[in-house]
Amino acid sequence: MKNKIMKFTCTLMAVVGTLCMVVAVGAIDGGYKGVPMNDNWLLCGTMTLLGISSFILSLYAQEASNN
Repeated sequence: MKNKIMKFTCTLMAVVGTLCMVVAVGAIDGGYKGVPMNDNWLLCGTMTLLGISSFILSLYAQEASNN
């Protein structure tokens, strides 16, 4: 049962990490062809750190499910 939960946690954290990275890029996107520049650097930094943390947790969960 624990192995199944760890595999689910690994997948969930990888998905959350990927979505956080997409949001981080979207927070500062713009400034071309008439699209106004989004200067939300605080959101970008927060989502980047959350995404990296989620990817690290995903790796830990993957290792825990292998043991």
